[in-house]
Amino acid sequence: MRKSKAFILAVSLVLILSSCATLKKEERPYYHFQGMAKDQTIVITVDALAEKELVASAFGDLEEFAKRATRVSLSLTPLTDVYPLEVDALEAYGVVEGDYPRFLLNTGMMYSRELDQKGNAEGLSWFTQKDGDISLYAPKKDELLFSNASYERAYGSYSEKLFLIDDETAAHMANASIAVYAVEPNTFFDLGLDLPESAFKQMKEVLLLIYRGDDGRTLDAYITMDSDKLANTLSQMVRTGYIARLRKDKISFKIADLMKMFTIENDIVMIKQMDLGNEQMELLQRSLTGLL
Repeated sequence: MRKSKAFILAVSLVLILSSCATLKKEERPYYHFQGMAKDQTIVITVDALAEKELVASAFGDLEEFAKRATRVSLSLTPLTDVYPLEVDALEAYGVVEGDYPRFLLNTGMMYSRELDQKGNAEGLSWFTQKDGDISLYAPKKDELLFSNASYERAYGSYSEKLFLIDDETAAHMANASIAVYAVEPNTFFDLGLDLPESAFKQMKEVLLLIYRGDDGRTLDAYITMDSDKLANTLSQMVRTGYIARLRKDKISFKIADLMKMFTIENDIVMIKQMDLGNEQMELLQRSLTGLL
């Protein structure tokens, strides 16, 4: 009888403990690009598995490194307000995630003739190009942090893990093959949408989501303007430019479909599933390859 009671007690205890484990609160997901979204900074994140060709062209001769990448996230702070933004006038840092053994990666950089090892009094280490301005280091397994400015400042932003982009927006960005986010940008790169410079200076928030499908790429955009009136003006400009491109490419369209594609909600312009033509994608890829 005692053995039976002991067995029942043990089973009950296991069930209680397993129930507690099941009810344990899930850890809040965090994406590195969430901590990059400071004012006037442009954030880009690329799903390296969905955009293998783009990542391969960006990394050039580092073919094996590109193959191992799963996500590339960039923080771009323009140093001028020239439009479109100049790649050579950016303070940038980024995180490359992938299958990268930390020890092997850092050891390889340690013995590279092109790099010098640096450090500070707090024990932070990194490598800097001898004939360039790129600093980099693998602070964690499967992550490479790099910057063309202060590595210490980049590491500070990287390690803070701030949720500057809300979880819902971050989830949408992570599910897109390419996502771009900016708060009150002073300039922007050319999207091939024929938008004037003044349009970007009147934007409060920009979210661009590019999805890759079997038939090409589509764009979802959410652009918050300074006023309802400006939102209506921007929507008309983008819609007019899109119709002009369709007519140029001799693609038939229905006004009813365009009404669903371009909508306005107060000061927010929303674009849903807009096809990106070859010319737009080539322009976008050139811009992103230069930035990456």
